[in-house]
Amino acid sequence: MFTVASDKNTHGAQDGFTLVELIITIMLLAILGVAAFTRLRDSTGPIRLRAAIDQITSDIELSKSFAMARHDTITIVYNSGSDNYQIFSGPTGSRTALSDFPGSNNGTVSLAGVEYTGVDISAVSFNGGNELSFDPWGNALSGGTVTLNGTEVITIHSLTGYWEISE
Repeated sequence: MFTVASDKNTHGAQDGFTLVELIITIMLLAILGVAAFTRLRDSTGPIRLRAAIDQITSDIELSKSFAMARHDTITIVYNSGSDNYQIFSGPTGSRTALSDFPGSNNGTVSLAGVEYTGVDISAVSFNGGNELSFDPWGNALSGGTVTLNGTEVITIHSLTGYWEISE
């Protein structure tokens, strides 16, 4: 007549995963995750260095534009000891920090933040000093270099303020 279906598995097989299978799967995922994280962390160094180069060179261009727009001398003072630089307005002797300079903290741009971890301003040379100035016409008063991590050199040409990057 009628047969009733049974919920029991008649072959003795189990449904789902055993505890050992789950532990092995979790351990394999953890190992793969650690390997991927290590490779990702190692690959961010060049990206951070490039971001720092982009920050410095865009601030050079912006400083040149500020000098022309404000009809004033704009000076960038690099500090390799603390991996930052400050932007000032006004001629030597009567400078004031540009507290409204974009991306700065009261005129100071720091490369010591998390986004630039591992980037170091290793050397700065503008005619023996650490200052890059633009006159009210946007001309660089002296040329020089900013070196990052001892390998990447940003060269700024006198008069034009044109910059280039060399390794």
